[in-house]
Amino acid sequence: MFINTFVHNRDMKTKWDYLFALFELKETKLMGIAKKTNSNSSSVRQRLVELLKYKIIVQEKGLYKPNKDNSITWTIFNIMKFCKNRGINYNLFLNKEFAEIVRIGLSKEEVILSYFKSLNTRTVRKYLTYLSRINLLFVVSKRPLKVKFVFDPVFDEVLTLFKLKKDARKSVGNPILSDDYKEIEKQLVRLKELKKNLSFTDIDEERKIEFTSASTQLEGNTFTLEESKELILHDVVPQDKKLKEANEVKNYYAAVNYLFNHSDQLISIDYILDLHRIVIFNLGVKEGVRTTSVSIKGNPFYKVSYFSEIYSKLDDMCKKINEFMTKKKTAKEVVEFATFVHNEFQHIHPFEDGNSRTTRLLWNYILMKNEFPLINIYSNTRQEYLSLTKLARERNDAKLNSFLVKIIKDNLYKLTRF
Repeated sequence: MFINTFVHNRDMKTKWDYLFALFELKETKLMGIAKKTNSNSSSVRQRLVELLKYKIIVQEKGLYKPNKDNSITWTIFNIMKFCKNRGINYNLFLNKEFAEIVRIGLSKEEVILSYFKSLNTRTVRKYLTYLSRINLLFVVSKRPLKVKFVFDPVFDEVLTLFKLKKDARKSVGNPILSDDYKEIEKQLVRLKELKKNLSFTDIDEERKIEFTSASTQLEGNTFTLEESKELILHDVVPQDKKLKEANEVKNYYAAVNYLFNHSDQLISIDYILDLHRIVIFNLGVKEGVRTTSVSIKGNPFYKVSYFSEIYSKLDDMCKKINEFMTKKKTAKEVVEFATFVHNEFQHIHPFEDGNSRTTRLLWNYILMKNEFPLINIYSNTRQEYLSLTKLARERNDAKLNSFLVKIIKDNLYKLTRF
């Protein structure tokens, strides 16, 4: 019933391509789908018969339309929407072999190749590589290959479609080993060597855009990475997007550039205020430190500072950062201190809005001052990331640090894969 090739030939249309066209057309005759997909009518008719058989679509008076009363139709729609928004070929996700890989991958905190022994090893490697490229899994180690699947609702949709049950995820406590930090140090050295022989100018620019896109998406912005690129490079705003979202992306990109251009400066309250001012420019958000009490939407347990305490706490945090920068440090000390600052700043919560976006800039300031590259917290990790930060019932720096160590390692693996 389903396609099984990893690389889908875009010239060879599948029933999913015809269904996607029908989702866009909403209701049409057979020739409407054929024209939309540039296909011949006999091929379209053959595939539509299959979709009718499973009641994914319905036909009334010669018109085809998605079956809104079938929950599976909505499941497929959600998968396609997810893929379209990220520039992913949905045919890869609408595949039973892929669904089985997802089921196994979600069964444990971390998985190795031997867990997929019922499947073709080469195919599994291809899928894992692809999922890594689109940030739906982390590479925990290269030798042996060990990965961690990201929690994302799209995986539940895929399992639902193929009627697969997700095993209870087995946690191993997820401790950070000294080897994790050794691997980070090893990859930093490798990156430094690569930069001696290769130009990273274009790569750095791409990473700024990727970081901008992900960081704004983590706060609910709907611009895709491709849309963010078009906006930043060519000032193109999609017709279906709000101007406010476009400004959020442009502002954040400007703030990232400010961070790069002023990374040699000592941190100060004014420095932080400058970053925040750029982040919230023209968004209708009040500039400067808040003078009222605030709470975190959806999490009454999250403790933030009283507004009367903010300046003193910010001043204390800035002093700690500047003092830390004067010391000789290991990768472990840098990462753990950056995690502390991430959590500390979010709990101080000095602004009415824009705190988390500013937090990630500040977190990267500490890393970059210690010869780390710009580190991207992927938008696909939103659920897990928020559960460890502003949706957490209590502050836990160790758990957040465990998550961020994996993020850092995966970023470094991507940069040093040449």
